[in-house]
Amino acid sequence: MTLPSDFNDSRAFDARHLAVVLLMRLLQRRQSFDNALAHPKATPLTHELLYGVCRHYFSLNERVSRHLTKPLRKKDLDILCLLLIGTLQLVHMRVPAHAAVHTSVEISRKLNKSWAAKLINAVLRSVQRDTTELAGSEAQFEHPGWFIARVQAEHSDVWQDALCANQTRAPLALRTNGTLCDQKSVLERLSTRGISATHGNVPGSLVLAKPYPSDRLGILDEGLASIQDEGAQLAALLLAPAPGMRILDACAAPGNKSTHLLECAPDVRLTCVDSNATRLARIAEECRRLKLPEPQIIHGPLEALDWWDGHPFDAVLLDVPCSGTGTLRRHPDIKLRLQPSDVTQHQTVQKRLLDAAWRTLGKGGTLLYSTCSMLKQENDDVLEDFFAQESPKRLAMPLLASSGLPHRQLNYGIQLLTRKKGPDAMYYSLISKG
Repeated sequence: MTLPSDFNDSRAFDARHLAVVLLMRLLQRRQSFDNALAHPKATPLTHELLYGVCRHYFSLNERVSRHLTKPLRKKDLDILCLLLIGTLQLVHMRVPAHAAVHTSVEISRKLNKSWAAKLINAVLRSVQRDTTELAGSEAQFEHPGWFIARVQAEHSDVWQDALCANQTRAPLALRTNGTLCDQKSVLERLSTRGISATHGNVPGSLVLAKPYPSDRLGILDEGLASIQDEGAQLAALLLAPAPGMRILDACAAPGNKSTHLLECAPDVRLTCVDSNATRLARIAEECRRLKLPEPQIIHGPLEALDWWDGHPFDAVLLDVPCSGTGTLRRHPDIKLRLQPSDVTQHQTVQKRLLDAAWRTLGKGGTLLYSTCSMLKQENDDVLEDFFAQESPKRLAMPLLASSGLPHRQLNYGIQLLTRKKGPDAMYYSLISKG
């Protein structure tokens, strides 16, 4: 790897120092991963360090721990973060050892912990020389043990492939706005900027040969396309909106699926409900960007049903809040903070939302339940309990089955699993009310 020309200057030093501070906030749960990346002083190097540590946290922690004579104190979390970032540079970034070690020592002094300089130098030098194999399964597969066990039990034939895919970079997929242009014109526009893309597996999707910053694409401001993972693009297509239909997007924010519904059928009567006012406001912004009619937008909890006028919907899209374990390539921090109890809490909310959404659906109407989770507890288990209570009719999803995207047929829905260069893991179940 060719190092940037400024790798050893003050800007690179500051980028590493900021990465230590932001990583400490992440581990303390004082800041989200997305907010850390959005820090006004964060540089590409800062981003690379944060992504790297979160992706490889378990192996990095094992490498560091084996060379500490005793665990660091809780108040010295910043030193642990510094050691993790230093180890990342030595093991995964092919940074010259002197640069990784020297800057780590200097940052300890900037953190007012000069006492740690000798410790950091010794540990990183030992890491550099250490050729011992990683011992634990967490370090080998870079996921928490409880999660490895679940994925292995639920996807026994492909569990290692799925975990390995979580360590790769996610592809950048675009959704063409068919109300303004076609895929050919978008491909041509991208080509003029030297950006290579190909048709995806989902109708209307394009997949870039490599990721680019959004401002480099030159088509987003004009509303010609949206950035959306191919797996998520399936939602609107599976619901199959038609002109005049009365549709509810029950957990709508930030609106990617809402606007896709409108692109598929601009004449639908769409209602968007969500309890997050900030994210909900983005729906109107996206509609203006994409030159789409603005739907009815309602801020409030779905399950209260005080927003509903009592008129049944023809179709409901219910993309419920979940663990996000299908998006670990994009949000590797989830591996560090998610606990089994969190998944149980998500399931409780998911069941409540499904019950509420079902009440608003008219007879003969269709409901699409979806998550970006790869865990059965949030997917088929939720539908199993629901089928026992309501006895809905399960509908086939031939579009998904014929898409060519890797998937598994489960009892109540279809599970997409993360694959290298493929879409995020998603779960879909399409049901109707008799």
